[in-house]
Amino acid sequence: RAEEGKMATTTRSGDDVVKEEPPQFDGVKLNVLRRWRLLHGKAKDHRGEAVLVENPTFDLDKTIFRTVASTVKRQAIAAKLRLEPFWCDDVVLEVMSQRIPVAPKHDQNLVEFMSEDCDFKMEHADGSFADHLQFCYEYANEHFPAESPRVLLLHSILGVGSNYFPCSKDKIPKLQTLLTEKEFLHVQAFPSVLRLLLQGDFMADLEKKGGLSSSGGLVMHRVIDNEEISLPTETDVWIHLNYQLIHLLDFLPALDWETNAADSFLAAFIRLFHVLKTHDQLQANVDLDFTTVQNLKKTPDNKHVLATVSLGGLIKNYLPSKLQLKLAANQIATFSNDIGHSLHYTLLPSPAE
Repeated sequence: RAEEGKMATTTRSGDDVVKEEPPQFDGVKLNVLRRWRLLHGKAKDHRGEAVLVENPTFDLDKTIFRTVASTVKRQAIAAKLRLEPFWCDDVVLEVMSQRIPVAPKHDQNLVEFMSEDCDFKMEHADGSFADHLQFCYEYANEHFPAESPRVLLLHSILGVGSNYFPCSKDKIPKLQTLLTEKEFLHVQAFPSVLRLLLQGDFMADLEKKGGLSSSGGLVMHRVIDNEEISLPTETDVWIHLNYQLIHLLDFLPALDWETNAADSFLAAFIRLFHVLKTHDQLQANVDLDFTTVQNLKKTPDNKHVLATVSLGGLIKNYLPSKLQLKLAANQIATFSNDIGHSLHYTLLPSPAE
């Protein structure tokens, strides 16, 4: 039997007891897509470099989306997540032959807390939960060096969008002792800000002329318990939005962005990227490659032709319709309503006002 307080569990296989070990966070091997994004510091549509194939062993109930109740929504999510990219040899060779930056090993006390006091054994949208957390951590370490990468290692510890909570509320004080004040500020705010971005109203406020220029910070409600929390200064908010952009990067489809125009994470990434660029607040090294491989036409030497599209064109052509955005916003509102979480937020006035 697992020790009291540990998150390792046991299952029976015939007469044998098989122990399910907690996830490991050091030594995670990133897949081709994550390695490519980490190496290049950007996102792109890999159409022509990979094809989507179905994973016959995919099980939605083993993922963070197991809490979704609607049969129609479950079928839609499963139809998307069971598809995986199968890469052409050139891309695999290019990515696997390069040494990815080595991130610092995690603090052992923090790893023990995540393994023993929390439950990260669920699968994520692409691989294990640990894969997702480690990618975000490594990307922030390499491409957002001014800020602590541990925020993104822990970004979902107090809740994910589907109302799954790896850390219980009673463990928050212990978590807080393992982090700096600034790290905890961003960790506790992360699930709330993500919901605000996907719900849409906050994103629309950011897109308005001036954005946060007259704001002193952001007040919102913590997802796990609806407690009022804040990012107290404009600087805190901009830093946090860069963390959010890196996180959204890991949710982007590998290819066929035009086909995936209804993807709420792709839409949020493009809109947030545009906001940060417009207000000169893109502090992390996150770029968008606007070249897409066109399969319909090839040059005489049988090489793909590259077509270039501007950021404005990407926003115009790839963003979901108002109806699709509304449906996505309603889904976020439903998840929050189910747990008594308020999506109300307030932009604080600037101290100068």
